[in-house]
Amino acid sequence: CPDFTVVIAETQTRGRGRMDRNWISPEGGLYFTLVLRPHIPPVMSPLVNFGAAFVLARTLQEFCGVDARVKWPNDILIHGRKVSGMLSEMEAAGDQVSFVNIGIGINMNNDLPPDLPFATSIKNISGKTCSRKAFLSEFLDRLENRIHQPDLPTVIAEWKTCTATLGQQVRIVSHQGVTEGKALDVDPNGALVVRTADGSLKKIYYGDCFHT
Repeated sequence: CPDFTVVIAETQTRGRGRMDRNWISPEGGLYFTLVLRPHIPPVMSPLVNFGAAFVLARTLQEFCGVDARVKWPNDILIHGRKVSGMLSEMEAAGDQVSFVNIGIGINMNNDLPPDLPFATSIKNISGKTCSRKAFLSEFLDRLENRIHQPDLPTVIAEWKTCTATLGQQVRIVSHQGVTEGKALDVDPNGALVVRTADGSLKKIYYGDCFHT
């Protein structure tokens, strides 16, 4: 399928997040998968994810009027609670990316129990509904413009302007184990730089990040 193909679902019965976790997808949310075919080497593919997360947070801020922040690498939080998740899959042929599929779920106009400690929706936060169609159109326009610019590596600096992670005490859980410490920076490749209790610096390239 061509670049920037979008598949949208009204609901999902088998929504999937990182680590194969279920993503509950009731009516009122916005659930879509975007197929991108950027002309970049595989080593640069994480920048597409960071660019998508930055653009999503900024669009939520400016279109819906909420204080959306990115938790490394690409979850979107409002007041510390998750409002959106993103899952990407990449395939390459030789030294070029063939495609990057980005699946995004946003708790938009769905009502969530107010006592949920870790999740919320745009409607819960703002007290009003947001046009999903208009929001998606705005997000896609912004993302297409950003991804196709020649200075793609600068998206890391842009991502840092709307992150909730840097400066936080974090716990990173991955298949390689658990890392705890203070999140200091994100390097040009998207790795999270963490200072551990013994003062050493570790670069984390993937895993689930928890603010502690």
